[in-house]
Amino acid sequence: MQLKLLTVVIKNLSDPVKAQDPKYRLLRLENEKIKSKILPCPSSLDYLRAIGFAETTDANGEKILKIEGTVDIVLMKASLNEVTAGLNMVEPKNSAGTSVKKARTSYVEEKKTDDTPLTRSAVPEQLTEKQKARILNEEKEKREKGEAKRHRAKTAALIKTDKYVRENDENWTSGVSAAAAKGGKVMSTFRDQFGEE
Repeated sequence: MQLKLLTVVIKNLSDPVKAQDPKYRLLRLENEKIKSKILPCPSSLDYLRAIGFAETTDANGEKILKIEGTVDIVLMKASLNEVTAGLNMVEPKNSAGTSVKKARTSYVEEKKTDDTPLTRSAVPEQLTEKQKARILNEEKEKREKGEAKRHRAKTAALIKTDKYVRENDENWTSGVSAAAAKGGKVMSTFRDQFGEE
């Protein structure tokens, strides 16, 4: 995917040390990765030109993209944010930081029960929007269940602490709740009427 390759190129150029190195400011158009991922997508070439690359030829007559002069680090960092955001839209990440596509692949491998090897064609290359939404919804439900479990544990700990204080603190007495006292209305409870025991 061209966005991953663009991310690598721009990430190298956003590093002030690497930006000074000529090898990071030069892309050979005959390189297999550039030829297969960047050249088929004219918008990728346009984007590289927009951030400072210019098409030229080297001493051997090979076509290259090269940044002349100094690299604008601020521009490269902003470009890195844009390309990363685009990559995340195309290939969203789950809460563990792995791509949803990789998570889906591992999920399929875990669910496999027979001894036949899992072929690459058995796993979809591109997830549909419905599959992405389902995976994201499953992650959201898992996160919400975890939060609810933590909330229940916190409430149980507070109840346990309150019970301990009521049983062991000789200064504790039952009284009007803070909510009733603030509202001005007396709330009569069983404990108020008949005491603790």
